[in-house]
Amino acid sequence: MPSAFARMLAARRRHFACHRLALVLVLAAASNSTFAQDDWKLGGDVRMGYVASDTRTRNGAESSADSFRARVRVNLRGELAPGWRAGGRLATRLDSRQDGMRFWRKPNAPTATGLEDGQATIDEAWLEYQATDSPFSVRVGRFQAAFAPADLMKKSLDQNDSPNFDVTWTDGVWLQWRGSRWTSHAIVRYNDRDGSGTTLRAPLGFDDSRSRAGLFLATESREPVGPVVQRMLTLSWLPSALHPSGLADATVKDYIAFTAKGAAEWPLGEGARKLRLGGEIGWAPETPRREAMKSGTGEADALSWQTSLSIMDIVPRHDVGIVYGRVADGWLLSNDFRPNNSLIEARWVWRPLPAWQFDARMRRREEIDLPDGTTHARRDNDIYVRATRRF
Repeated sequence: MPSAFARMLAARRRHFACHRLALVLVLAAASNSTFAQDDWKLGGDVRMGYVASDTRTRNGAESSADSFRARVRVNLRGELAPGWRAGGRLATRLDSRQDGMRFWRKPNAPTATGLEDGQATIDEAWLEYQATDSPFSVRVGRFQAAFAPADLMKKSLDQNDSPNFDVTWTDGVWLQWRGSRWTSHAIVRYNDRDGSGTTLRAPLGFDDSRSRAGLFLATESREPVGPVVQRMLTLSWLPSALHPSGLADATVKDYIAFTAKGAAEWPLGEGARKLRLGGEIGWAPETPRREAMKSGTGEADALSWQTSLSIMDIVPRHDVGIVYGRVADGWLLSNDFRPNNSLIEARWVWRPLPAWQFDARMRRREEIDLPDGTTHARRDNDIYVRATRRF
């Protein structure tokens, strides 16, 4: 009988073989002369910028860092046959302080927020089917899935692959139903024993065989109702993934989280200028112990929220906005917000041409709950100035 290690190794080889096969099929199809040139397109984006930060730790020590950073993504997407589409993408994250280059081959991301600096991976390799005039579609493989309030910031308390310079991904099956007013989504997500490709923070762990598949559900409407331009509800379910007392404890529980997101806007004058208000609230019925989160004693909190205020086209093609959020120490799903942190951020965006976007950001994050005897709350201030070119 094969050992558990041999079975795990074989499973991983099959997992990566599927992604390689999907990408090879995409590339082969694109190079096949029987496919019309318009059916296959090479595209992507390049994002470059300067980032700087200063940090105060719990013992009062201060440090600072700055660097030049880039993210490069190249994709190929097209039609295989009537109703069948496929896509693949190579992504890399670069930094002036990185130590060499590496290709990441594992199904889980190396950090809670995705690739490390100097790493590259395949962050898309999917096959999709949608019959003509059907409201249903199904996508299988590795893909990008993001569900955020329709504001300037695009921050989310749950599923939000690859924001900012990050590279994350979701492996699984994505079902969509597009109605006349509402669009509904069901994502069955694969979680490897070593972790996920998207952001799922400790003490979420996947060593239990029952935690291999997670479920994400969302339903959204962008049909305007008065000033309201977006309404969305989501549910995340991670069976047997929560270790309430920390990953070293064998006790596991299901981790379930609900969110409600929305946005509203009002015209400012007769031009294109608009005031947009965005918001999101999230709650998880089961949370870890604060001892596991290093935030005190007792049960961690569950209620988290964010709200944003933006002026779109404050002058033509320029937007400005501010967001404030408070995320509980028991909230473990967000790429944009750390658990047990408050966040305030101001951002300016300029889109001079359809393919170009320039952003500048200032942000402060600070811990909320602390163990007894802690001298200082950790505090991080950071800025970036970046340019994005899509092709």
